[in-house]
Amino acid sequence: MTNQLINTAFTAALHDKKMIAGALKHCYITRERADYDDFFQECLLAYVDAYCQYAAMSAPQISRNNYLYTKLCQHIYDYWRKNQCYNKYFSHQCKAEPYADADLTNYLAVQELITHLTSQENQLFDHLYLQSDSVPETCRQLKISHSALYRRRKKLLAKIANFF
Repeated sequence: MTNQLINTAFTAALHDKKMIAGALKHCYITRERADYDDFFQECLLAYVDAYCQYAAMSAPQISRNNYLYTKLCQHIYDYWRKNQCYNKYFSHQCKAEPYADADLTNYLAVQELITHLTSQENQLFDHLYLQSDSVPETCRQLKISHSALYRRRKKLLAKIANFF
């Protein structure tokens, strides 16, 4: 990485503050948090790093903005997890509320669960629990019978119970 590329990346990061704020919002990091500025500064640095990585790609198959946004979101999740681990094991002076970030924790748990589901289980989970579709509506959309839906749901709930 050259100094000129790094300077260009920092300039672009300062012009793309809306993208950084959008990535933070997407990851449930809002301005009300006490550590919002820390997350924002981390994202600025992650933006510069991702910008330089994108510039080094020989033939990128994704737009720069999509690449940067994806990298920012990934970095935010990693940074949040590192902070949680640090606070859990090393922060004896600061007794933070363990479920203060319940929305983000739930979101990350659901994302992890989805990676362990088959495509059929994922569709069923999406219709019944994320979209809150009714049983008849789910049967109609998945083109299965009520009994098949109940069997699949029973297996899905057992898998979810074992996951957590």
